[in-house]
Amino acid sequence: IQGLVGTLGTLGAGVGIGQIFRNVTGIMIDFDQSQADLSAISGKTKGELAGLTAQAKELGATTQFSATQITEMQIELAKLGFTSDQILDSTKAVSNFAAATGTDMASASKVAGSALRAFGLEAREMDRVVSVLGVATTKSALSFSDYETAMSQVAPVSKAFGFSIEDTTTLLAQLKNAGFDASKGAIATKNILLNLADANGKLAQEIGRPVTSLDDMAVAFGELEAKGIDLAKALDLTDKRSVSAFKVFMENADGMVDFRDSITNVSAELQDMADKKLDSVQGQLTLLSSAWEGW
Repeated sequence: IQGLVGTLGTLGAGVGIGQIFRNVTGIMIDFDQSQADLSAISGKTKGELAGLTAQAKELGATTQFSATQITEMQIELAKLGFTSDQILDSTKAVSNFAAATGTDMASASKVAGSALRAFGLEAREMDRVVSVLGVATTKSALSFSDYETAMSQVAPVSKAFGFSIEDTTTLLAQLKNAGFDASKGAIATKNILLNLADANGKLAQEIGRPVTSLDDMAVAFGELEAKGIDLAKALDLTDKRSVSAFKVFMENADGMVDFRDSITNVSAELQDMADKKLDSVQGQLTLLSSAWEGW
C-alpha cells in the first residue's frame, strides 16, 4: 500500500509540475506576443520599448492586471498616436482607472486617451483626467459606458468654448442624474454651448454678457431661473433638442460649481476606489495571481 501511495504521489507531482510548466510557458508566450504587437503598432524595436516592457512587468506583478493586459493597454494608447514617453506617463493612471471602474484595460485606455487628446492636455495630466472621470461615477449617475458615448461628441466644443474636463463632466452628470441618456445629453450640452458662444443669439442676448466658464454659466443660469423662464421662453432661447437640458441646467445652477469642485484634484480618491475593489478574498487572490505571473 505504501508503494502504491508513493507511486500515485510521484505521478501527481509529475502532473502538477507539467501543469505549472504549461502555465508558465503560456504566460511567457502571451506576453512576448503582446510585446511584438506593441512593437509593430508603435514602429519601435523591442529594445526601444524596454521602458514600457519593464513597466508592464512591474505593474503586472503588483496590480490586479497581468503584464500582458498592461501591454494591451499600451497598445491602445499607441493606436491613438501616443509616443513611448507619453505611454509611460499614462500607463499607471489608466490602470487605476480600469481598476476603479471595473472595466477592461483596452476600453479604459481608449476613453482616457481620447479624453486627454480632446481637451488638448499633456500625457502627464492623465492622472487628472482619469480621476475626474472615475470619481464622477461615484458622485452621479454617470457610468463608464456613458463616457464612451458622450465625450467624443461634446469634448471638442467644450474645449473650444474654454470649458475644462471637470466642467464638461459636471454638465453631463447633471443631465444623467435627470434621466438623459449619454448621447442625447452630449448633443444637448453641445448645442447649449454653441448657443452661448453666439453673441448675436437669443440666449447670449438674454443673459446680456459673455459666459466663458462654468462659474459664469452657473450664475447666468441661476439668474434665468429666477426670472421664471417658462417652457415656451426656454424653447425660444434654445431649440427642441436642447430645451429639456436647458431647464435642467437652470434648475440645478446652484449645484454646478460644488459638483465640479468635488471632482477636482481627486487622484487620491481614485486610488482609494481602486484599492477598495481589491479588499476582498477574490481581490487578494487576483493580486496573488498577478504576483505569480510576475515571477
